[in-house]
Amino acid sequence: MRRIRTASNSALALAGVLMALTPAASATEVALVAPDAKEVAKGYRAEELKLKSVLNDKGDIIGHIDDFIFGRDNGPVYAVLSVGDFDGLNGELVAVPFNSLKLDDSSGKIVLPGASREALRKLPVFLYNR
Repeated sequence: MRRIRTASNSALALAGVLMALTPAASATEVALVAPDAKEVAKGYRAEELKLKSVLNDKGDIIGHIDDFIFGRDNGPVYAVLSVGDFDGLNGELVAVPFNSLKLDDSSGKIVLPGASREALRKLPVFLYNR
């Protein structure tokens, strides 16, 4: 009988710890709003944009999209660009605000107006937090 009692006490203690660690439902509830699927479908898939060339407004290739960083707490989104000697491949990484990029649906081009490879190289090198 002692074994059953110990197991029962252990189960109760574990349940108590789990309840204490679990935030109250009311504190973590999120109001979910169903987006319009047609509007969502008009957006851009990150995987389709990755590795695409980024041009300046003169049509020069100034880098390639390497990655995206999403700010915490609904902060800004950044495009991480690879800027190198040969079409931006294997180059240094820099981050620019995603909303500074102009995506042209008709041509499929991604333009960073007013930018140059030299100007991007003057930006701080982006390093991932490890």
